[in-house]
Amino acid sequence: MRRDDGYTLLEVMVALVVFGLVMAGIAQSFRFGLTAWSAASRNSTQPENLAAMDGALSHLITQALPGSMAGLPDEVAFTTRLPAGAGLKGRLADAAILTAPSGQLILRYRPHPAGIPIAPPPPPKIEPLAQGVKSLSLSYLVPVQGGSPVWSHKWQGRGLPLLVRLHLTFTDGQSWPDLVAAPLSTGN
Repeated sequence: MRRDDGYTLLEVMVALVVFGLVMAGIAQSFRFGLTAWSAASRNSTQPENLAAMDGALSHLITQALPGSMAGLPDEVAFTTRLPAGAGLKGRLADAAILTAPSGQLILRYRPHPAGIPIAPPPPPKIEPLAQGVKSLSLSYLVPVQGGSPVWSHKWQGRGLPLLVRLHLTFTDGQSWPDLVAAPLSTGN
């Protein structure tokens, strides 16, 4: 008997099953690769974002004006000099660092009024600084008359604290070193 050129139905079906298995393996590998790449890029950019946030907060605290700071354990408000690119005329702003109920660390600020304000202040601008924040803990190094400075969870005074320490706890368990900044002019 002479066999005709071509493939039998059984051979075609086996080839399709093998091809399907190979494609399923490739698709799974591709999906795994994309997931790993996405996670790696997310993890590699977050420290850069936190480092930028760290630098911005340090600048704001070091530029705080004496007598303007009111500090609580979970929020601090003060008048500060903003960086040149912030877009506020005069560059002085009333700022606050706090957490929002949504788990964001935010900077809330508005222009500092020059003289006696005659109109209501503009609404504050809100800049998100970090996502997934579980808690913000602030402490202030307070000078003690005739003794060594001590850390306190509150600050209200004519000058500024010697140091401000900011500790962030993230919901995903990620840790970041405490930010410790020294106001340039303590005014004491």
